[in-house]
Amino acid sequence: MRWLKILTNIIYAIGVFHVLCFVGIFLFAPDEPANPDAMLPLTWSENAVMWLAVGSIPMLLACIAAFYCNRIQESEHTKRNAILIFLPGFICLLCALIVLGMIAVGFAKHNL
Repeated sequence: MRWLKILTNIIYAIGVFHVLCFVGIFLFAPDEPANPDAMLPLTWSENAVMWLAVGSIPMLLACIAAFYCNRIQESEHTKRNAILIFLPGFICLLCALIVLGMIAVGFAKHNL
């Protein structure tokens, strides 16, 4: 069981590192296109949001695994620790909802 906890924590830490990197890119990247020769040139911030949206399901699964393998529900500060554990997953989920909302708005404008 100890190897499962270690593996879960490593996967969770890798996910948190990626979320921090993409949030940093989103906040501090220039508004220049990442690849100006592309058919749809996206800025660095738009690319970061897309990658966070793609990683929302794996990150939420890693958050759930880290929550249960580390027995956060038995800790003294359950609510605080749960919020801290699930924060990267919620950031990814928010980006996924933003992307889906943008797609829905674009689809609605196109059909009106």
